[in-house]
Amino acid sequence: MSRIISGVLLLFLFNAVALSAEEVIQLDSLDIQEYKGRSGIWTTIESQAKLNYYLKKFYITAGDVQEINGTVKYRTGKYFFIPYSEKYLLEIESQGIKRDTITSRKNDFIWPLSEVIRISSAFGQRGSRFHTGADMPATRGTPIIAVMDGRVLLTGFDRGNGWNVILEHRDSFYTRYAHCYKIFIKPGDYVKKGQVIALVGSTGHSTGNHLHFEIRYNDIPLNPLDFLPAKENIVRPHSMRNWK
Repeated sequence: MSRIISGVLLLFLFNAVALSAEEVIQLDSLDIQEYKGRSGIWTTIESQAKLNYYLKKFYITAGDVQEINGTVKYRTGKYFFIPYSEKYLLEIESQGIKRDTITSRKNDFIWPLSEVIRISSAFGQRGSRFHTGADMPATRGTPIIAVMDGRVLLTGFDRGNGWNVILEHRDSFYTRYAHCYKIFIKPGDYVKKGQVIALVGSTGHSTGNHLHFEIRYNDIPLNPLDFLPAKENIVRPHSMRNWK
């Protein structure tokens, strides 16, 4: 019962402080992503020839790539961030390629996927176990974005969650993104709301490609649908109705 009361109070306090000015958030796309303050793209580099291709296409140097990634060691499946030059950004903007934007209050969360059709498993009791997040089905490789500004606390693999990311946000709020196919960011990185951090997968204990998403206050799991913006096609089961 105390956990229920705590969750309700936290929700009330969160909504009270969230009444701040709205801001325009740029959402990373498949064409333009952000890392460490640079615009570019996450991609694999299997050879020197592939690196040279990107250097020429984006009008950058090997030093630009090394500065943001550290030493580049070619390996199949290994992702690196390739920054765009200002010249290349102007080129693609002239072609109408740009990031989508949304309006969000500074203290509000946004959805971790650009499109969510349904919640396949909601927060609450699931059989004999309590499900501490919301599962969002998506195609493998779908970009996962940070739902709020924060610091990367953990990235790694565990049997249940597979490859997963934990971000630390303001006021002791944390978010988890589990069952990832690929993870881009590293512990200690600072990320912005709307920035791509990983790709949807089905690693760990999973029955298909989806994102298991959690919001926690300290180590108290809260119903993500109580904090995410409303979607007309998503039924919003409240956490109070899920507690047994």
